[in-house]
Amino acid sequence: MSHDRSLTPAENDLIEEFGNIYESYGLKRLQGLIVGLLLTQDEPVSLDDMVELLGHSKGPISIAVRRIDDIGLARKVNGPVNRRNYYIAHPDLFLNNFKFNMATVQKNRELAERFLSRIRAEGPSGREETIRNLEHMKAFYQLMESFYQDFSDRWTEIKEKRLEEERAA
Repeated sequence: MSHDRSLTPAENDLIEEFGNIYESYGLKRLQGLIVGLLLTQDEPVSLDDMVELLGHSKGPISIAVRRIDDIGLARKVNGPVNRRNYYIAHPDLFLNNFKFNMATVQKNRELAERFLSRIRAEGPSGREETIRNLEHMKAFYQLMESFYQDFSDRWTEIKEKRLEEERAA
């Protein structure tokens, strides 16, 4: 193994909790385990390291790590051994996860808008409750989108300030 340190009990528990959180959101538990693992590592982690540290097979780890790389939670990097894939936690992991959730909010708003249009186009046929529910859904997700955008803007400011403070230290 290219890593010369093992996981502490706290790190193991952190990794397990990430797996639990991802699973509770209907995502793949293994993806959460990998994100948790990457957050505990100072150096890039190879797929072989992940196999050893997480005790899972290479095939499922490879698929899971590619998926979290695709959505911006991990980043493929060069490592000490050529022709091996190495990964780190993406520097914007938390913001990218947030944006992934924001996309779900946008899809829900778009769904409400799309079906409001279709149901209204079908004519007034006793669908007042459906229309009212979809209007409520649309308003809810529009507000949520504005909160997400405000949060995203505010986080960018805070992150920049934190980076400036780190550079000055």
